[in-house]
Formats: sequence, structure tokens, C-alpha cells
Amino acid sequence: MRIIGWRLLQGAGVVALLVGVAGIVVFGPDSRFVSGPHPIDTEGSAVVTRPGVIAWKDVQIEVLAEVPGDKPVFVGLGNSVDVMSYVEGTERLEVTAFEPPWRMEASAAEGGPALPASPTAMDWWIAGEGGLGGALLQARLPDESVSVAVLSVGDANLRGLTLSTAYGVEGIFARSIGLIVAGGAVAVLVHLLLRRRPVEDEQEVVYVVVEEDGSEREISAEEVEALGEVEIVEESELPPGESR
Repeated sequence: MRIIGWRLLQGAGVVALLVGVAGIVVFGPDSRFVSGPHPIDTEGSAVVTRPGVIAWKDVQIEVLAEVPGDKPVFVGLGNSVDVMSYVEGTERLEVTAFEPPWRMEASAAEGGPALPASPTAMDWWIAGEGGLGGALLQARLPDESVSVAVLSVGDANLRGLTLSTAYGVEGIFARSIGLIVAGGAVAVLVHLLLRRRPVEDEQEVVYVVVEEDGSEREISAEEVEALGEVEIVEESELPPGESR
């Protein structure tokens, strides 16, 4: 049973090593993972995430929205109540589910062609950025229900929109290196210990032949094949203090 425990520990070390390698490959030295650009099929003025879709906390995110023809566009992060109330009467695309790096489900919602007011005039955005032809939102997700909104400005729409996202986890690169070092050390150490460790369950087997007078004579394993009837006696079956 002890050997099984050592093997499990060795397996945990290998898993930690692989997780560390995956962290370095995915996030890189800057601890960021980038995905995109991804085309978004919409003719409306807004793309928003429904409440609860963004469930992460204390994660650095970046959302880059790009539109053709230098059309004005705005990207903002706000409390879900404020965002959904703001776009309620506007034709929009609502993101109903999202999983990084990029798996999005969305549904269209009917409304008017324009927003009730310019998004740059709203003072409740947690973070927001506007621009011509593109805008980049950079923010750390707070501990509250928030939504991301990509919005047209003025008479423009979001036809031709593409989105790119980036996720950052502070210190993930250093932690990944730590997992590689620790996991690799555990796996190698257990391997060396198991190679040097004697097998506990292994017992000495002694081959003897019983003579006609009842006496026993030890024989080699090679001689067993040349004899007829042979009694095999294990070391554990010998009387205390007696060995062959």
C-alpha cells in the first residue's frame, strides 16, 4: 500500500508540472492570454453581456472593438443594472453565455435604432474608452455584477464589428514556473526513492529435496527441473531463528 501512496504522490508531481507548462504556454511571460479578432454578426447599435455572464473577479481584462470605415465606437464596463437599463430600448445583441478563450452564445433583442444618449455622457461607467475605428477597454473586474457593452456613437452602427479579448492573471507566469520546479522535483525524487527502495513483499524462496532418510538438502533452481517431486519452502514458513 505504501508503494501506491508513493505512486500517487509521483502522479501529483507530474500533474503539477504539466499544469505549470500549460500556464506558461497559454499566458506567456506577460501573464496574458489573447484571443481574436472574432467577427460579430450584428446590425444594431449595441452588444452587451447579460447579468451573470461575467462571473470572474479580480481578473484583468482587455476588450478591443474594431469597426470599418473609422466609425465611432465605445467600449465600457459598468454595473449590470445600469448597462441593461441604458440599452433596454435599443436594438442590440445580448451575450447570454461566454467561456474563454472564446465561446460565445448570443441572442438578438428588438428595439430602436439608436441609444437614448451618447455613451460618453454617462457617468456610471466603471471603465470606458471610445475611438474612431476602434476602442480598447482595459479594466480589472470588481466584486459586483458587471456587464461589458460595445456601443455605436451617434448615427453609426456596429456592422462589421470584430472583437479581440485578453485575460491577465497577476503572477500566473511565476506560479507556473514554481509548479514546474516543484512538480518535477517531486516526480524525480519519488522515482529515485522507488528505484532504491527494496520490495517489501518479496520473500526468499528456498528449494530443497527430501532424502529417503527424511533429511533435507538445499538445491539450486536449475536442479529443480531435473528432479521429480520437490517441496518448496518459503523463508517465512521456517521456524523462528532458522534459515536456509
